[in-house]
Amino acid sequence: MEPRWEECELAVVHRFAAKDGRWVEDAKPTSIEQLLKVELNGRLVSEALCSPGDQLDLAVGQLAQLGALQRAADIKRLQILDGRAVVESSSWAQARAAHREDDPRYYSLSRLRAWQGRGIVVDNVCVEAHKALQTANRLLGELAATHERTNGVHSGVLYEPARDKILVFREDIGRHNVFDKLYGWAVRHDVSLADKLLVFSGRCSTEMMLKLWRMDCRMVLAKSVPTSLSLELADKLGITLMARLTPEGFSVYTHPERVRIEKNIF
Repeated sequence: MEPRWEECELAVVHRFAAKDGRWVEDAKPTSIEQLLKVELNGRLVSEALCSPGDQLDLAVGQLAQLGALQRAADIKRLQILDGRAVVESSSWAQARAAHREDDPRYYSLSRLRAWQGRGIVVDNVCVEAHKALQTANRLLGELAATHERTNGVHSGVLYEPARDKILVFREDIGRHNVFDKLYGWAVRHDVSLADKLLVFSGRCSTEMMLKLWRMDCRMVLAKSVPTSLSLELADKLGITLMARLTPEGFSVYTHPERVRIEKNIF
């Protein structure tokens, strides 16, 4: 995959060359950062610092994380105008959002930790370990071309184990934005994430567990190590958390019953 050159610009730098003991003038690709104002029904909801690409997905994903949108039919208007994501939602979506405080998916962190629900989750969601690793290696290799050029963006994919298919790839300067862009794409296309795997180039912190919970995404594979609180939440919320990703393997921290190994797969 080619780098997204429209999301980069060249910055003139003076690089210290230790071997020669001198300065060398150079030009380095740098990730573009923009301010995006997200408006819902004429009201400013949030301001996001983000990459230029896929901003409609970002806006929808952020609003879905707040419980304002859940499906494509909730969106009456969606466009980017002068640095603003202008969104209008349906009356059904507005009525539903008015009662989101009663939905555990939108609980605060402290309330969620005290919540007595979820626990053990019985479902048919699973992923084959070799396929998950292949998908992750592809993300960190050929798909993340912009990161290879700038070292300035995070990236992620949604993978469907049942069809052994990557559904969508998204990247952004902000790791939270990657999750929101993937979620926004899913909402806009009415794709359920309950049986999908989210593969991510960064670290799954507590905030990421909360995002996955709201997305109803039950499996995640991240490159870097998780935190203690993110492990607590993943276990409580029934999320299979895989991390410490290398080209040769990964570690499963919570709900390992969803990760299977098929013998003689190659």
